[in-house]
Amino acid sequence: MTDEIQPIRVERILVALDSSSHSFFALKAAVEMAHHYNASLKGVFIHDSKLLNLANIPFLREVGEYTAITREISSDGITRGMVVQSRWITQTFHKFTNQTGLHGEFEILHGNIFQIIDQEAEKCDLLVIGKSGTNPLGKPRLGSTARLVIKQVKKPLLLVEENDQLGHPIFVLFDDSPVGWVILETGRDLLNTGENLNILLNEDSVEEYRSAQKKIRSWAVEKQINIAFQAYKTESFDRFLDKIFHLKIGLFIMPHIIEDMNQSLIEKCLRSISLPILLIQQQACD
Repeated sequence: MTDEIQPIRVERILVALDSSSHSFFALKAAVEMAHHYNASLKGVFIHDSKLLNLANIPFLREVGEYTAITREISSDGITRGMVVQSRWITQTFHKFTNQTGLHGEFEILHGNIFQIIDQEAEKCDLLVIGKSGTNPLGKPRLGSTARLVIKQVKKPLLLVEENDQLGHPIFVLFDDSPVGWVILETGRDLLNTGENLNILLNEDSVEEYRSAQKKIRSWAVEKQINIAFQAYKTESFDRFLDKIFHLKIGLFIMPHIIEDMNQSLIEKCLRSISLPILLIQQQACD
């Protein structure tokens, strides 16, 4: 089986941007991935139609977060804020791509943020977004877009937090399935010479753990890479998360859809890990 499995193929990368610091670090990660894969990069900024529609509600007012002073919310004010943001983001995108010698395309779009990201993602091989963001009024969005994208988008997805950097160590959450082997191959592809690929294996079943470990060791010998196993039990997975909680440089790769793995374990990873997280779907195996 491993002879037929390949890492994810990335020729087109899409990064969805807003004015948040998370988005800024997502752009940096997208540029790095574009260089690694020799891929094209497209950035998008979306004027949120829902926010503009909200501003048209009569007598709608905003309460200041610190002053408690109320003020009118107008569509003109929101539009001006979007224009200012889009100019700054456009300049930032081209500054990053030009500095690194990367040709990048940038587009400003209008409509429902999630729907447009979903449509644009169909044209790419890898989607990069910040874990959370802000709206044009400067208020946190609590990662609502990221949550929708995680649930719905079927392409490989890279989630990046503020101050995250791609690098090493690389961790792989493995299950012995086709997508699990794609994840291993992708980790190998992103690995620097001499670095260890850290493989997390569930040992709830000792027999399955030993079988997977044997297969992976044979694969590592064939691929001539260094690996390190980290065994865990589902009930004590939080201990591993505590060990890597403060890491901000590296990469955590895991399945996007889990069949034989506890779904709550994946949710814990998304909630607790500060490293960039690369989610890979079953479709990557098709």
